[in-house]
Amino acid sequence: MWDRYNVAGQQAMTQGKAAEAERHFQLAVTEAEKFGEKDGRLATSLNNLANCLRAQGRYEESEPVYKRAIQAKEKADGPFHEGLVSILENYAKMLRACNRSSEAEKHERRARGIFSMKK
Repeated sequence: MWDRYNVAGQQAMTQGKAAEAERHFQLAVTEAEKFGEKDGRLATSLNNLANCLRAQGRYEESEPVYKRAIQAKEKADGPFHEGLVSILENYAKMLRACNRSSEAEKHERRARGIFSMKK
């Protein structure tokens, strides 16, 4: 079911159906929570949900979801996993949209650091 919800959410986003996408991503989060904190699907689901909220301009709601996605990814794969890069970059985009550039830069630097470690 987790895969199905994520795919449906991505399709809805592509079609511009944000409310439908949000519903699917929330269901994906609920499913992913069943796998435990060491499973990376929770971070993926949270990142997708936060991106959906950000795309709707719902920055206040997206921020705690991004933070939770970062924490979930760190628990699942450690603080230097390459999968963190996209979550950190997405969170930075949200921060920039809120005119919080100095905070955004901190997360972008961290993402670049992780990325450069993987080369």
